[in-house]
Amino acid sequence: MERIIGVNPVIEVLQNKEKNIEKLEMFKGNKDEKLNRIKKLASERNVKIFYTDKKIENSQGVAVYISEYDYYVEFGEFLEKIAPMEKSIVLILDEIQDPRNFGALIRSAEVFGVKGIIIPERNAVRVNETVVKTSTGAIEHVDIVKVTNISEALLKLKKLDYWVYGAEGEGSKDYSKEKYPSRTALVLGSEGNGIRKKVKENCDVLIKIPMYGKINSLNVSVAGGIILSEIVKSF
Repeated sequence: MERIIGVNPVIEVLQNKEKNIEKLEMFKGNKDEKLNRIKKLASERNVKIFYTDKKIENSQGVAVYISEYDYYVEFGEFLEKIAPMEKSIVLILDEIQDPRNFGALIRSAEVFGVKGIIIPERNAVRVNETVVKTSTGAIEHVDIVKVTNISEALLKLKKLDYWVYGAEGEGSKDYSKEKYPSRTALVLGSEGNGIRKKVKENCDVLIKIPMYGKINSLNVSVAGGIILSEIVKSF
């Protein structure tokens, strides 16, 4: 079994009828007002509640256990889903390593209407307890797609008329000056190395966020949120 912790993530999981929930745990001393809603949702799904004297760290006193982290969607299935859409944003994460960054990016993606997040099968963080918790439930509403090759995935997106933007500190275009098309794919690179060379070569435009302070970089999840907020302005 896999564990999901935190009030909002637990609520979202309980509302997702596709998730196979094994059990729900609640800390006896928890007085959060949202617990009544959690109890109601659990009752509606016939999920048994176990009360415990031990509070899991950072859990807000509540946890659910599911069969597995089955959030992944097949790439072919995802392409079929987005093909008929007139407007859509796809986010590609090239070897993101930090689960908190991944979770925060999922949260931003959901807020700004991203249809799916593509990640590589290797050398990247997987969906885990920290990712789910940090996303605050947003992961229940955004497709996570694993692919063997990011560059090939970009080529397939281009065949569906997606215009691919890579976010780089050395990008030639100011992100805020672009007029983003109705089908936009945004690539973000890893925390330490940025976008890999071959992936970068498959981007149509490299954009950057101008820096005016003494620090010349932003956390990848912050940068992603900033750029996504600009992209949706063009829609």
